Amino acid sequence: MRPTGVGLIVEECWSAIPEHFTGVRLDAFVLMPNHVHGILWLVGAGHAPPLPLVVGSFKSAVSRLSRRAPWQRSFYDRVIRNDTELQSMRQYIVENPLKWAVDRENPTRNV
Repeated sequence: MRPTGVGLIVEECWSAIPEHFTGVRLDAFVLMPNHVHGILWLVGAGHAPPLPLVVGSFKSAVSRLSRRAPWQRSFYDRVIRNDTELQSMRQYIVENPLKWAVDRENPTRNV
């Protein structure tokens, strides 16, 4: 997949998150045609910013720079509790583009 102009802005804003939030590190990330998947590490026991603040800032930056609001209202979050879950989530993110051809949200899907 090749990102559109908005997709490039999404990638740029995602990469910039640690520049705006010192208590956040990036992990796996994938840009899909109609959504993103990413893992954020909130580091610094009790000093990391709240996740909704980080995600809201990211979405706001993308909307401002792209001059449109490509986002749904909320986001899905999940606490990753151990290395097994972390590896599973990383694998899911990396493999997600391979499933796009049959995704029910894909208007050109192969049924």
